Formats: sequence, C-alpha cells, structure tokens
Amino acid sequence: MNNFLKNTGLFVVVLILSYFTANWFGAWYNKFSPLYDSSFFPLSKEELILLAGIPFAYIFFTILLFKLFGFGNKNKWIIWLLVPALLFFGSGDIKHLYLPILLGLIAFTLATIFQKLFKRNSAQKLN
Repeated sequence: MNNFLKNTGLFVVVLILSYFTANWFGAWYNKFSPLYDSSFFPLSKEELILLAGIPFAYIFFTILLFKLFGFGNKNKWIIWLLVPALLFFGSGDIKHLYLPILLGLIAFTLATIFQKLFKRNSAQKLN
C-alpha cells in the first residue's frame, strides 16, 4: 500500500509537470503538424498549442519519472498510465503516431542514462 501511495504522488507530479511544460511540447509538435486557428473551436493558436502539448508532456514525464523514481512494479505503472495517451493518439492523428513513440524512447533512454550515472557516482562515493 505504501508503494501505491508513493506512485500516486509521483503521478500527481507527472500531471503538474505536464501542464507546466505543455507549451514547449506543443510548440515542438507544431513544427511537425502546424496548428491553425479554427472557427469551429473558439480557441486561439496558443491555446491549441497548449492542448496539443499536454499528451506529449504526459508521455515524456510518465516514462522518465516512473523509470527513475517509481516504486514497486514501476513498469506496470508505466504501461497502465500510458494506455489513455496511446488511445488518444490512436484515435486522432495516426500519421504522426511515431512522435509520441519517439518521445517515449527518448525519455526511456534519458532515464537509463541517468540511472547509470547515479549508480556510478554512488559506487565512487562508497570507495
């Protein structure tokens, strides 16, 4: 139960970071698939960029933070938390499905590099 509460807290951190970095991820996505103002949606281009960036930031931070700081069976947590994001991308922009997959691979690689660096530094401090 303790691991569940820690992972739930980590999930809240992921949601907060996703919200605050959504503009950056949305601007990145806008380079691949430009977003335009629409008369159908009463949203400006900046608001559309924010909305488009939230799922990308969510995928990135879910993989990165749970790989680095997750407790217990963190791989199950990652898979279950990514299902809604993948369903979202699968139901919409199929031709750009490689972008969230690529972003997930980048987050996984960064987490692996950080883990190796921290293990190496902690091993050197013990000697």
